[in-house]
Amino acid sequence: MIALVALSLLGLNSFAQEAPIDASKPTNFYTMLDNTLENTSSPGQNVMGYRGKIMYAPSESHLILGELPVLYNDKTKKAGVGDIRARYFYLPYKNYDKFVGAFGPSIDLFAPTGSFEDGLGSGRFVVSPGVTVGLMAADWIQFFPIVSYQYASKPAYNTPTPEANKSTSGVTLQVITPIVFSDKFFTQITPIYRMNNLGDERQDRFVQEVFAAYALTDKLQLTGFYNGNFKDNIHQASIGLTVFL
Repeated sequence: MIALVALSLLGLNSFAQEAPIDASKPTNFYTMLDNTLENTSSPGQNVMGYRGKIMYAPSESHLILGELPVLYNDKTKKAGVGDIRARYFYLPYKNYDKFVGAFGPSIDLFAPTGSFEDGLGSGRFVVSPGVTVGLMAADWIQFFPIVSYQYASKPAYNTPTPEANKSTSGVTLQVITPIVFSDKFFTQITPIYRMNNLGDERQDRFVQEVFAAYALTDKLQLTGFYNGNFKDNIHQASIGLTVFL
């Protein structure tokens, strides 16, 4: 992650960003630093803190992401680093003049660096490959269906319960729907259906996400985000500032 930060700050080998920034489409790759303050509420606790994301785009076809959360749990009264994330997204095809405007695979990796006992992490390694397709419905609205598979390892923490001491596999279906209101303001509405466990004990969930961004300048965006898991009464909200490098 330190290398990614250094590369991004120096702008080494990143492709030219002469065209106006259009971050509404998830298949537009930019080198950027995203800073958010967040709070996740669930029954009996709140987990709050800072989440930093550095994205490095060496070309229009490649994106590398590193994510580091620093969190505090108000139930355990513990603070520390949460689970770190790395992502690689490859986009071999992009032509927004066509209805099928983009296509590419990606892979996400999560490491259990956050303490499960302190309520700061999941306690599992997670590997999630996926495929994204871009459907260009109109200039002001597009659809980006994503299908991904998730493998979660056995718990990495000590003394898991017998019920939890196993790996799981799941599938997520989501559709990122950007709605562009102006050159400065856009939203992304994302319904998500998660089949968290394809084993005997199904734990399917519907989750709704809403993201909004407003351009303060050509290189700065103010953002807001909400994620709602209504079945489990888990809600995450954040505000942030994105700096394009």
